[in-house]
Amino acid sequence: MSAQAATKSFGAAQVLKGVDLEVHRGEVVAIIGPSGSGKTTLIRTLNAMETVDGGEVLYRGEPVGYRKTAGGTYVPARDTVVAEQRQHIGMVFQQFNLFPHKTVLENVTFAVVELGKLNRATARERGLELLGKVGLAEHAAKYPHQLSGGQQQRVAIARALAMSPEVVLFDEPTSALDPELVDEVLAVMAELAAEGLTMVIVTHEMRFAEQVADWVVFMEDGRIGEQGPAERIFSEPANVRTRTFLDRVKV
Repeated sequence: MSAQAATKSFGAAQVLKGVDLEVHRGEVVAIIGPSGSGKTTLIRTLNAMETVDGGEVLYRGEPVGYRKTAGGTYVPARDTVVAEQRQHIGMVFQQFNLFPHKTVLENVTFAVVELGKLNRATARERGLELLGKVGLAEHAAKYPHQLSGGQQQRVAIARALAMSPEVVLFDEPTSALDPELVDEVLAVMAELAAEGLTMVIVTHEMRFAEQVADWVVFMEDGRIGEQGPAERIFSEPANVRTRTFLDRVKV
């Protein structure tokens, strides 16, 4: 998966200003930076939640969520193409976005059954396995309102994994949680990283990024100000603005 000179504007505001990013199989990429720097917009382009205005966002060498016409303009890809791509690119949002009228298990299995990837019996077995993985097997029959925020986010992670994606994108997955619930979600993510899942994570959790990420991207003003191995970025950042940011948020 990659972004090449990717640009994105909303009206007169240019939010991405020529971003280059490479995500390799089995790699954990953490995207950090101040609010408003373009982090969320970038990660949303990787899953076609937003489409770029210029440059490229590619998965398996194919444009994500759009196609270029012969005249060089960008038009949305067919819904079937986008749906197929999203089966391989999971997404976990800031808000949990669970169906309130479905049980925990039904939330996890709904998409795989609707898309015909698994029959109901197999989906149920897979769903229970994933709920066990995130420590929630005993809550399978409950409804979202009966769970804490941290538990709901772990259900959302299990739901993303149910599609067996090749890469999972996390858009500030702990930002909506009370501080005491953050660690339980980060622990699940750390376990997934240790298992080799390809992950791209927008996060303000610097200690987590330093400990878990292979590659760190620092964004500022719609551009990548610096990127490199996590150990170097956190110990010897080359960019003055990276150093200033890390000094301000250091835990």
